[in-house]
Amino acid sequence: MNPTEPSPAPSAPLPFLVSRWAQFYALTKPRVVQLIVFCALIGMVLAVPGVPSWANVQLALIACAGIWLVAGAAAAFNCLVEQQIDAKMRRTAWRPTAQGQLNNGLTLGFSALLCAVGSFVLYVWVNPLTMWLTFATFVGYAVVYTVILKPLTPQNIVIGGASGAMPPVLGWSAMTGSVG
Repeated sequence: MNPTEPSPAPSAPLPFLVSRWAQFYALTKPRVVQLIVFCALIGMVLAVPGVPSWANVQLALIACAGIWLVAGAAAAFNCLVEQQIDAKMRRTAWRPTAQGQLNNGLTLGFSALLCAVGSFVLYVWVNPLTMWLTFATFVGYAVVYTVILKPLTPQNIVIGGASGAMPPVLGWSAMTGSVG
């Protein structure tokens, strides 16, 4: 290429795809989900004392991925339900749903896809109990807390806190196949 020639104009699809990916990623509330997965990992470590085997490390990584996906799905669903409230709050006004960057169908589809893939990963490669507990946590946060309790009572955080307390239990069940 001749240095005096202008460079070709960037193609529009790539910046759009990068921007769209960033919007979907933001819906998952990655910092919150990192903490959820970290707490699940603590449950995994407590469930398997001592130096873990390679099989346990692999199981933990797969479980973390599945839990990450379902937690991200719950966060995206929360963004969908609370987009009008989020648009009014400085702390949340930047979210793609609050800014109208993603429509309801895309957001719901993305949430459903993450939940389905994460649940599949947990069911097939971890164990059914962990999948069901993780799905129950999704329902507890996305539906019971966000849709029902939050607009109904100031005690929403106390009652909905059960979902927030589940990650160590999810980690334990991922490694042991039980909760006891």
